[in-house]
Amino acid sequence: MTAKTLGVVIVAIAVFVASLPVGAQGPIRIGASMSLTGTYAKLGNYQYEGYKLCAKQANEKGGLLGRKIEFVVYDDQSTPATAVRLYEKLITEDKVDAVIGPYSSPVTEASANVTEKYKKVMVTPLAATTSIFKRPPDKKRYYIFMVISPSEVYLEGLVDMAAKRGLKTIAIINEDTLFAKAAASGAAELAKKRGMQIVFQEGYPKGNQDFSAILTKIRAANPDVLAASTYFDDAVAITRQMRS
Repeated sequence: MTAKTLGVVIVAIAVFVASLPVGAQGPIRIGASMSLTGTYAKLGNYQYEGYKLCAKQANEKGGLLGRKIEFVVYDDQSTPATAVRLYEKLITEDKVDAVIGPYSSPVTEASANVTEKYKKVMVTPLAATTSIFKRPPDKKRYYIFMVISPSEVYLEGLVDMAAKRGLKTIAIINEDTLFAKAAASGAAELAKKRGMQIVFQEGYPKGNQDFSAILTKIRAANPDVLAASTYFDDAVAITRQMRS
């Protein structure tokens, strides 16, 4: 979590505080589920450290409106269903003053249904898929707010750099999950706008560890550049297997 994102989170908490009853005492209790174990554990723990840093920095300056910040955190095990149960608990049993979102778009999308149900504002520092925030007639969400850039532009820098260097063809792969699919779709649209030809585009299942088959297809397509819309561990595995 960057310093800029931390700043936005602190501002968001300040907004929450302003809406609390006048004369409220004790710490401001902020609830969240985090991926401390499971698929997203590595980045989820970074998120947890960021949240703790947020509270530490704010509390060292006297808190917000004279009140300390206290996080109430549970491990959602990187599982949407677990996160749903935990946000229900945070709101109905722990009765936290506010909630902040979990890690990843799939877990956040599931949790958003809970915060909408209870009309509890949730700022999401680490979810970026725009479909989570849209409000079509059958899925109205008015209580969730994004902090980081939308997933559809995540690969914009790579596509722009490739186009500026005169590269003409691109291959795009993605994990078959909400965020990764949205980022890949955005990369494809950006590539077309930059006049690049997509010679290969394919998703792979979540949890895949052997990328030899899809890399064989990519080599056969012979693109000038490869855009991989995925998470940290997969990116490392893909890079290593490309070199082998």
